[in-house]
Amino acid sequence: MLDLSQTALTFAFAIFAIGGFTKGVLGVGLPMVVLPLVSIFVPIPEVVAIMYFSILASNLWQALRGGQMVAAFKRFWPLLLVLSCTVWAGTFSLVRLDQAVVATILGLAIATFSAISLASPSFRIPKRLERPLGLCAGAGGGFFGGMALIGGPPVIMYFVALHLKKDEFIGSIGLVYLMTLIPAGFAFVHFGVLETRHVVPGLVSLVPTFAGLMVGQWVRGRINQDRFRKILLGTMVLIGFNLIRRGLF
Repeated sequence: MLDLSQTALTFAFAIFAIGGFTKGVLGVGLPMVVLPLVSIFVPIPEVVAIMYFSILASNLWQALRGGQMVAAFKRFWPLLLVLSCTVWAGTFSLVRLDQAVVATILGLAIATFSAISLASPSFRIPKRLERPLGLCAGAGGGFFGGMALIGGPPVIMYFVALHLKKDEFIGSIGLVYLMTLIPAGFAFVHFGVLETRHVVPGLVSLVPTFAGLMVGQWVRGRINQDRFRKILLGTMVLIGFNLIRRGLF
């Protein structure tokens, strides 16, 4: 068990709820919210291990409810194959690299993805480039997924540039996360990132995560999603810069 103060536990509980809410509204965002904030008082490898349970459960829920798993697999199987193979490289980096380096890399990934998405909302990938760019997105997604369960940014940027419809996006990104998480779980155990002492706090984190997820799904159909998306991406840029600051200074 992790030795945290009552204040830290309450703060972590609230962050998981916010992360679940974000995922409920947009279909993504749980690790991008949880990791930078919880890592303020918990080492990054510990956060990744605890967060694994909530991300696995929420994406399984999302993928099964979306009804797009088969179609997404047929269209994006090369991306998923590359992604599954590069997860191990990311986990190897997690346990070998200095935490300051990890924080800087993650901050750059989050800030870059969010800024590009804000600046170029209408960019579209040509059909002839869909497959090769998908392989690149899969490689980046697998690496960051294995390193900190943030495999979303490269793949999300790719899906956004393909202009997938909302239901297609929700189902596809849920499948991507599942294909990241399954090999990542084995890699985490192999490299000693995920241990038995993480099971209880990981299962406890499901409570605030799913509470936020349910509320977020309810809100998703009742607000202007584009406006919320812009607010989220702006927040992610700031969080990314904060991670870079922590890594460099």
